Amino acid sequence: QFITQILIFFFAFKYRGNIDRKATFFADSHKLEIIWTSVPAIVLTILVLYGIYTWNTVMDVSNQNDPLYIEIYAKQFQWEARYAGEDNTLGESNVRFIKGINTMGVDMSDKNSADDITVLREFHIPKGRKVVFQFRSQDVLHSAYMPHFRAQMNCVPGMKTYYGFTPSQTTAEMRKNQDVIDKVEGINKIRAAKSKELVAQGEDALEPYVFDYLLLCNKICGSSHYNMQMKIVVDEPADYDKWIKSQKTLASKIN
Repeated sequence: QFITQILIFFFAFKYRGNIDRKATFFADSHKLEIIWTSVPAIVLTILVLYGIYTWNTVMDVSNQNDPLYIEIYAKQFQWEARYAGEDNTLGESNVRFIKGINTMGVDMSDKNSADDITVLREFHIPKGRKVVFQFRSQDVLHSAYMPHFRAQMNCVPGMKTYYGFTPSQTTAEMRKNQDVIDKVEGINKIRAAKSKELVAQGEDALEPYVFDYLLLCNKICGSSHYNMQMKIVVDEPADYDKWIKSQKTLASKIN
């Protein structure tokens, strides 16, 4: 893009209007027409094919390689996550089933629902295993945005949307990444300066920033849109297994 802009301005300046210059005129040129038709066609074909390949990779939600299935449920102004249980199949759901602790409207009459696991505030995923996300919205249009994974999908009322990816670095590994360390230090310098002002005014100091993967909402969904944040923890497989085993199933919570 940068090089293209330079070329545009360069040729616009080089071939600007000049009363002493006579333009060269071609009535027709088959060779020139073939070149300016075939070259863009080849380039666009390559871009389209590569784009289709990339899109299909991102949108692949098949059950190959034993993926982990997680549902992300959006509502004003909170995220909830639901894991497929030992059967690795999410139970059916509908807003009509929302009642009491069943805040995601899971159909408990579905045999696949009993072992599902629901969590708030944060959810964990294992490094190196593909995760297939299913998205729903209870009320308005939300957008599930995971910036560190370069992933985003709209959460649309009345329908399910999907995408998947494979985490490659744990939260602990990312915290040791030098770029992340530099950004965290920069943020904490700003927070430290702000804390001095707050303490001088008799208020509490800001807590130091610690890196975490985040799930955000990228659609302005209402007055408390800013509250739509959920921490994502990427664990080593053994740590993930330990964590998921410590969670209660939805059936045990309801009963």
